[in-house]
Amino acid sequence: MDPYYQEKLSHINDLINLSQIDGEESHMELNFINSVAARLGIEKDEVRKIKDGKIEISFSPPKRESKVIEQFHRLIILIGIDKLIYKEEVSFCVELGVRMGLNYNAIAEVLRKTLRNPSYIMHLDEMENIFKKYSN
Repeated sequence: MDPYYQEKLSHINDLINLSQIDGEESHMELNFINSVAARLGIEKDEVRKIKDGKIEISFSPPKRESKVIEQFHRLIILIGIDKLIYKEEVSFCVELGVRMGLNYNAIAEVLRKTLRNPSYIMHLDEMENIFKKYSN
């Protein structure tokens, strides 16, 4: 079994939780989550079980910061995918980013710049540069 499988399940669980904050999961959100799951080697059935609460998932962020930033990037993509961003979604991303070990000021800058962008998109390389700027 993939030694990072629990991290992947945890990430899918985080994406699902984020998509449910506003009470409406759009088709775009579901398609994105399923696409990420497929790239991570997680079956649709497994995603459904996570969504239905049939699998207990413990929070397991990656150990490497580059992987954490990748996961955070997917969260940012997900909040902007339906072009409706709620303050609860932003708060969730901030709290999760901090729990994942990311710098709070970098998280805040990423969110500020993403929310100012009319398409609510930030490219991964731009995000990585922001986190580099704040690393010790």
